[in-house]
Amino acid sequence: MIYQTTNFTFSKDAADWVIARYQDQFKQNFDHDLDPAQHTQEAQEAWHASPVGQELVPFLATYGLDTSYYGISAFISNNEKPFIGNPHVDTRFDADGNPSEIKSRFNVLVQGNPKDPMVWWHNWTYWDPRLIPSAFELNGKTFRHKTIPGYSPKERWEWLEQPDFVSTSLAPSAFVRTNCAHTVKVSAGPRIVVTVALDKWLHEIVGP
Repeated sequence: MIYQTTNFTFSKDAADWVIARYQDQFKQNFDHDLDPAQHTQEAQEAWHASPVGQELVPFLATYGLDTSYYGISAFISNNEKPFIGNPHVDTRFDADGNPSEIKSRFNVLVQGNPKDPMVWWHNWTYWDPRLIPSAFELNGKTFRHKTIPGYSPKERWEWLEQPDFVSTSLAPSAFVRTNCAHTVKVSAGPRIVVTVALDKWLHEIVGP
């Protein structure tokens, strides 16, 4: 199983809260990525106290899930032109920067094109020996992980060749597999997806 859609969507109050949170950043152009400031205690307290947390937490509880694995966060982008997406395998980092796999996510579209396609290469998994070591610096700390071969999104697409699965119907929300190579082809303009990383496989969440 690669994904499972749901009908969950945020109220206007919750959506407006998220959009207001990122308005200053959307004055700049940047590629699609996870909000790097998401995991501070202050940020998580704000997410959980907001209308977003008040609506999201009870919904996840209906599946026996919570936000404890990696908190609430958001994928954001604001490209002047469409962006093909950077193929990657999701990684969770602990307080010391040590990596582990993220088996799945729950994503909720707040702003952007609901038809932006998400694609997967299901055989390129977190433990695949074809992945290469990589690292990045954030706030003076080194985070080490593994990436798809290639020096750019275009080169990674060429290395992986055609994806195995494509979906343009993940709005308003969906559980998606993230421990294999995947990405999203992102339309131009602001895009916000609220996301919760989960330490469960899709079949454990929604059944076979």
